[in-house]
Amino acid sequence: MQTSFFPSYIPIQMVNSGKEISKNEANKLENFIKYVQERIVDLTNLEIKTIVGEFDVTVDNEIAPRQGEDFKVMNSRINLIDGDITTHISNDLVYDKYEWLRNFHAHKEERGHEIINSNIQAIMSLIELFKKTNQEQKK
Repeated sequence: MQTSFFPSYIPIQMVNSGKEISKNEANKLENFIKYVQERIVDLTNLEIKTIVGEFDVTVDNEIAPRQGEDFKVMNSRINLIDGDITTHISNDLVYDKYEWLRNFHAHKEERGHEIINSNIQAIMSLIELFKKTNQEQKK
């Protein structure tokens, strides 16, 4: 499950420390805002995957079975604008012995909305801090 939209280069500690933000950090924050603007459409969809079995994750964050192995997937896509939820489940996972796994996946779906709301609030807080810092630097 994607739980954060923050690129790894965001100076979160610097922002939260209350210290004055240097020009370099301000540029990083500007880059972050551009990153959010370019990916705003991605914020409208949340994808949740539960994967069981032997697999590897590629550098592109794709799931690939290990040679000679198999895995099963539950995948949900939630459109946060219109509320549509589409879930795909491997046939083997619909049997009673996997009820616990389906419950686990359903719980992740419930938490998904909370996570998205938290991420959006954090992004808005960073943008507001950026605006405030820019106004103070211009004085």
